[in-house]
Amino acid sequence: MSRIDEFGMMDAASRPKRRWPILSLISALAVVLVYVGIRNYAFIQAGMLNPNFGQIHRAYDFNLWELPWTLFALGLLTGVASLLRRELVWLAGLFVFLAVDLFALRYWVTYVEPNRHEVRYVRIATPKLSKPVRLLHISDIQSGGIGQKEEALFERIAELEPDIILNTGDFVQAVPPRTTDSELPKLIDLVDRVNPRYGTFGVYGDTDYLLYRFRVEEFAPMRMLSSRSAHVQTDGGGLSIHGLNLNQSRDFNYAQRAVEMWLAESDPADFRILLGHSPNYALGVGELPIDLCLAGHTHGGQVRIPSYGPLVTDSEVPREWARGFRQIGIPYLNVSAGAGSNRFEGLPPMRFNCPTEVTLIELVPIQAVR
Repeated sequence: MSRIDEFGMMDAASRPKRRWPILSLISALAVVLVYVGIRNYAFIQAGMLNPNFGQIHRAYDFNLWELPWTLFALGLLTGVASLLRRELVWLAGLFVFLAVDLFALRYWVTYVEPNRHEVRYVRIATPKLSKPVRLLHISDIQSGGIGQKEEALFERIAELEPDIILNTGDFVQAVPPRTTDSELPKLIDLVDRVNPRYGTFGVYGDTDYLLYRFRVEEFAPMRMLSSRSAHVQTDGGGLSIHGLNLNQSRDFNYAQRAVEMWLAESDPADFRILLGHSPNYALGVGELPIDLCLAGHTHGGQVRIPSYGPLVTDSEVPREWARGFRQIGIPYLNVSAGAGSNRFEGLPPMRFNCPTEVTLIELVPIQAVR
């Protein structure tokens, strides 16, 4: 029996032990965090951030499939044990709560955010044009199979009414039984439906190696500019566009001579645009008379931690360059977060805090913004 002193107070030895549930919750949470930390550290040590896409896939499966099921099972077992010891009901609730949260996160990053198409708007004032020109920058569609998602994407692009479309590569990443041969014509058909008045231009990305065997005519109406240049005469002035091949975009040392030749041959009065799949090339162009550089490849990281940024960029550029628009000396640089998601090593098209996007870049005469 409890002992009560003359003042009606219960002595310390006889008070109910109410701290036990709190301590058990803290201890259980600490054990879970340590275990998760050890497993993810192992993935990082195995090259996950290099990036090793096999390790990324394993980390995805562990954190968003194996771990929530384990927590859910622990919740059920602890719930049964709580019939004998009521304090365990709090612990069971914690396990189930964490499991449900992780299942919800898996659903979001796999099925919701990858299907959110955003449009980023950019405006550049230039003395080189007398009338506005609307550029649509798209990159990294990387479709596993052309379907409703891609059709919705190009319908949205058509609604934006671009004057010209510039694609910085990674068109198709077909998932069996689909093949590159079956999906490329479908993609080209979507490009043809938009039909911007000044055309569509593109360069190859690193998932496009199977496309090299196609004749350039088979990409029509899209013109492939890898290691090529094009001049476009708009109502407001000229655009000079040069496309880098994949190796040139990865290292500007390989591109320098070609870019210098393009600059020497193009009219300085034209608005000059340089296309490359990887943004690495932008590290070497800061002092060159180029107006706009476009790139993709990074996907913005696909997974971006709030207040930190992308975990993986697969690029040599500064982390903050992995997505978005900025000035890098003389040129402006736009790096797209991509219209699709990476599928290497069987990865699902996952994204977190980094939705898919296209960028509408409006070139306007300087006097129009005064």
